[in-house]
Amino acid sequence: MKLLAILLLSIAGMYLGYKLRKSSKDSNKDRFAIYGGLTFLIALTGGILAISLFLLKGDSWTIENKMMFRLICISIIGFMFVFLGVRLTGKAKSEGNNLAQIAGLTWVFVACFICGLMITKTTKMNDGWTSERQAQVMSACEGMADQGKSFNCPCYVREVINTFKNPSDYNKAMEDESSGKKADFIAKMDGDCPCGGASFDESEVESIDLPF
Repeated sequence: MKLLAILLLSIAGMYLGYKLRKSSKDSNKDRFAIYGGLTFLIALTGGILAISLFLLKGDSWTIENKMMFRLICISIIGFMFVFLGVRLTGKAKSEGNNLAQIAGLTWVFVACFICGLMITKTTKMNDGWTSERQAQVMSACEGMADQGKSFNCPCYVREVINTFKNPSDYNKAMEDESSGKKADFIAKMDGDCPCGGASFDESEVESIDLPF
């Protein structure tokens, strides 16, 4: 029902913008054509973003879904500015307005540059010790009790982050027992993070997950 309401509101806004733009052309009032075009674009952009948020967030707002939503936001908003810049450049060229052409091209280049930076930054959201990976380590620590190994798990997670800068290094060490790294690390945890030792608050466990 919510998704249908969002879709209908977006379509209504786009239709309003289209009618305003069409009526302004019939009456030769260019400024209202601009407002009509902006209304159409804003309704389209808002509708896509709202639907994307509704579908991606769901019951569990994962890092992957955050990444996808950010990429959609960046792409849609970037496309809108590039489109407006191209339209401005084309209009200015037909009227011989050099200053407006420069402004239009500036819009295009700045939008592309910023979008490129934001996309690069967004694709790194899932790198490092995200909150989800920390939760997996916490769960693994709690599961060690069944194997006769009990640790202070917040301390354990903190030490894992400090020892293994890359989560793949930790996974490799835990899976490949022949290297001896797992045994050495577990032995170290026996001394540094014994069960019942100094407690740690959850907030003390380092988190480098990017905020949203």
